[in-house]
Amino acid sequence: MLVALLGVVVLAALAVSGVVPGLSATSSAGGPGSPTSAAPVPTTGTRGTSTTSPGATATTPPLPPGPLTVVGLGDSVPSAETCGCVGYVEQVGSQLQSLTHHSWVVHNDATGGWTTADVADDLGSPSTQSHLASADLVLVEVGANDFNLDRVDDQGCFPAAGSSCWASTITGLHDGLLRIIQGIRGIDHRPDLRIALLGYWNVTVDGSVGRRLGEDFVLGSDELTRLVNTTVEQVATATGSVYVDAYTPLKGVSGTRDPTADLLDDGDHPNATGHVLLANAVIDELRTSGSMGPWTVPVGPGHPPTPSAG
Repeated sequence: MLVALLGVVVLAALAVSGVVPGLSATSSAGGPGSPTSAAPVPTTGTRGTSTTSPGATATTPPLPPGPLTVVGLGDSVPSAETCGCVGYVEQVGSQLQSLTHHSWVVHNDATGGWTTADVADDLGSPSTQSHLASADLVLVEVGANDFNLDRVDDQGCFPAAGSSCWASTITGLHDGLLRIIQGIRGIDHRPDLRIALLGYWNVTVDGSVGRRLGEDFVLGSDELTRLVNTTVEQVATATGSVYVDAYTPLKGVSGTRDPTADLLDDGDHPNATGHVLLANAVIDELRTSGSMGPWTVPVGPGHPPTPSAG
């Protein structure tokens, strides 16, 4: 019996030391063949990229505690200076704050009458550079003022696509937008910066004001606007920016919707309802493109909403 007891003691000691395969001091919770420890499980970080669970090294930092920033660049449409209402740039900031559960600040550096060249030059302004340096989203709508619109109703300029009337200006618009985007990215180097380029519902007057100028004006302005929008979309695609369709919300898919009720009396600028339509178009495109995911703070147990700035 003494020998047998000694044998059991020795065998147990060998099992603990790992010398005897197939024996363990404790069994894993998963049963035979289960690993004794699991690798960290990847989770989705607040910037939309993979991080690791607690105890592992995170690959992406969380969103900063301070507010995110949207900057508006362009002409009188994004500036909303003629509206006497809350413009779409500011509305986008408010909607993003509600949708992402994160505070946002808005810097609107758009100015009425500006061309693409003016916006490109303004990127050298210290105040604009300061705003762009911390931007998470930049909204750009510019180009209508690049054109001499005296020939909009000239049948010799129909169709607008391919017409020598507009060829050089369209090339200038294309190159000017490229310079603007390159300039923005030269100031804000972060790879998660989003730039959204907006087209137009019309590069000149529309609705009842436009119709009073005659059928040729209505046709010519619509053709030119579509050409401008095609150019803006091409630049957006080439640069990885978001293209926002401003035509459909005010004119409809077929272009037959009357935008008079969404324009000021000048027929040239959106009124309060027009800016709502443009803001919703921006938000819809940001959502569709997946741009809002990295900005969104999880809300639920253990994830209270981020308080608003100020």
